[in-house]
Amino acid sequence: MQIVNYRTRRYLERCLASLAPDLEASGLDYEINLLDNASGEPLDALASGFRSSRAFASPRNLGFGAGHNLLASKTSAPYLLILNPDVEVVTANTAKRLVEVLEAEKSTKVVGPKLVGENGLAQPYDHARLHGPRAQLALRGGHSYWRETGTAQEVAWVSGAVMLVDHSVFSQLGGFDENLFMYKEDEDLCLRIRQLGGRIVYEPSVVVRHRGSVVADRQAALRRAATYFFDKHSLNRPVHRLLRTVHERLGYLRL
Repeated sequence: MQIVNYRTRRYLERCLASLAPDLEASGLDYEINLLDNASGEPLDALASGFRSSRAFASPRNLGFGAGHNLLASKTSAPYLLILNPDVEVVTANTAKRLVEVLEAEKSTKVVGPKLVGENGLAQPYDHARLHGPRAQLALRGGHSYWRETGTAQEVAWVSGAVMLVDHSVFSQLGGFDENLFMYKEDEDLCLRIRQLGGRIVYEPSVVVRHRGSVVADRQAALRRAATYFFDKHSLNRPVHRLLRTVHERLGYLRL
């Protein structure tokens, strides 16, 4: 399990209090790796309160992706449970169940749970649909189509707020793209894994509470990330811009 902290210690404390017992009860071999991303919040004392926990510090804010790449380099664990500090377990045996889904089929490389807000409602964009014309229209325009579901299924991507990733494919791809400081790094990673033939699975029977947007101005950061993502994957061409516009209009019409 690995978490990058940037001025979110108060959330991180609740996160660990929720997740550490889940890991302990799972029977899995695990370690907890924490990174303070130059926020001035030392984590050594916090880490000492949990078994198999280590704290690291970066002299500068690396961003979400680079921070997790650093933590991934510190472990030989076969799977990486990547978490935001503002999440809490809702479902019993969360870690164990995610591992079981990942191990059920060899081609599965990433698994994500259902995310709910503090009000208990499903959090939009905890995943993006992969199948169906509406989903394909969105994806080909560089966007995503979300629709609440209670059915486990293969998807385009799952949220980096909580994702279990096969460490070997993560390393093979060089981890998260560090040019994405925040936002869309989960989409980018999952896209690259799918291009290798890996499956991304959404498992909504496992539920995690996610506060969301506790670090940055979401809209401004998302605009910057989207521009880079579109350029990287050649999605700024006229045909893709047209598809993106159609997707946005359909969203406005709630279709």
